[in-house]
Amino acid sequence: MQRFLRHAVADGAPLPAAMALTMTGRVRAGRWLPFTAEQRTARCSFMWRARVGPGPLTLLEVVDRYAGGQGSTEGRLLGRLRVFGAAGADTARSAAGRAALEAAAFAPATLLRGDGVTWRAEREDLVVASWELGPERPEVRLVIEPSGALRSVSALRWGEDGDGGHAYVPCGCDVHGERRFGAFTVPADVTVSWWWGTPRRAPFFRASITHCIPEL
Repeated sequence: MQRFLRHAVADGAPLPAAMALTMTGRVRAGRWLPFTAEQRTARCSFMWRARVGPGPLTLLEVVDRYAGGQGSTEGRLLGRLRVFGAAGADTARSAAGRAALEAAAFAPATLLRGDGVTWRAEREDLVVASWELGPERPEVRLVIEPSGALRSVSALRWGEDGDGGHAYVPCGCDVHGERRFGAFTVPADVTVSWWWGTPRRAPFFRASITHCIPEL
């Protein structure tokens, strides 16, 4: 745990309340679509605001959020016509899992503020963190290099089971590269997959982090 945190957070750095990220990438919605996005990730919340479309053209605006035990997603065509949206219990449970994964990967320093986060080391290269994100308490598994650099982060996340229902599905992020922004080192090239670590692995999100700013 100390190797991971000392690699991610420089000695003496103030602990932020959240991290503000900007990113570019591709998201799979039937087919792979390019996007640019801004995200705010905190210990118990996130907001992801994306613009989907080639070049400067914004075909679709998407906002995903989770806070206070509630989650939602909404998409608007050309920023106006609402073409999809979801809320409710299943969305909240899935969003809580996403919030945990992204806080551990992109904002681990926020997990050191206050009480409530439990840590344990299962192997020399595996750290597990868990904390309340109503209505869930995910266990986030972080695989690290000897240097402390993050190799992958995964958890059982509530999602579609492929048979028309919902269940806990392995969801994970493979880290292909990292970047230092001031006092903080974050994954900068990632692929996220449902059914991570299984033969059914299905990548649905690829992104590169271009900026990362702590909010103190």
